[in-house]
Amino acid sequence: MKWIVLLLTATFFLPGAFAVDSTKQIIQQHLSEKQLDDAEDVVENWVKKEPENAAAWHTRGIVMAQQAQDAFFSALSYAGKSVDSFEKAVKLAPNNIKYRTALMQFYLMAPSIAGGDDEKALAEIEAIAEIDAVQGALAKIGYLKKHEKDEQAEQLVEETLADYPDNADILVYVGFQEQRTKNYEKAFSLFEHAARGESAEGDASVIALYQIGKTAVLAKAQVDEGIHALKQYLAAELPDNSPGSEWANFRLAQLFALKGNDAESEQLLASLTEVDDKELQKQISDWN
Repeated sequence: MKWIVLLLTATFFLPGAFAVDSTKQIIQQHLSEKQLDDAEDVVENWVKKEPENAAAWHTRGIVMAQQAQDAFFSALSYAGKSVDSFEKAVKLAPNNIKYRTALMQFYLMAPSIAGGDDEKALAEIEAIAEIDAVQGALAKIGYLKKHEKDEQAEQLVEETLADYPDNADILVYVGFQEQRTKNYEKAFSLFEHAARGESAEGDASVIALYQIGKTAVLAKAQVDEGIHALKQYLAAELPDNSPGSEWANFRLAQLFALKGNDAESEQLLASLTEVDDKELQKQISDWN
């Protein structure tokens, strides 16, 4: 069930991202270390103690999705528990875009035998659009891309950007596209605009600050702007779905090195040696 990897990436995991809530952090740590049964025990206890907590049910959906991915005989059972949990979270908090997006992605990505349902995915997209037009458009773009309707998806991207030119969510989305195609100058401009923009939950403007720094690293250009943005990022309250401070400090170390401030770069890198993040350590090693 490789579809679950996409769901998990979109709803819970990003390198260096840690939830501020201690229970969620414990669960995420278990998942990152493939201690799935431990994660399941913690989340089951959580929903038992707080049956009206939407965040608990949303997290349970993620844990059960991971269990379904790694299981064989019980995969469908776990998938059923996952979708039931996402549905429960939405029922408890119907105006929460994150919860509806996770449910929509499950319906969209899962095979029908595991609970996938195109019509239900579209219904969630409509519900998301009623809460926030841009988030609804982004959900629809994902739906179109899943069905290989790339031209329609790109047209919707252009229309949304034209209709909401100062919306950080769509600006960050397009910025990522430009970054992936190595159009760094355009990506940098979009992320800078996003950092000053507005978004449904305010997360995109903060994430844009990190991406300004990362883009400066990739482009080996606009180094001072990248350093300034990363310092702003580190001073902000980081969203759950954003890279953690360790990643920001790594990018900062890279930019200091590009600027010729080797002492500051080495000091930051030294502070990261004990960080328990395999991907971060790999990138540090590869960069050195």
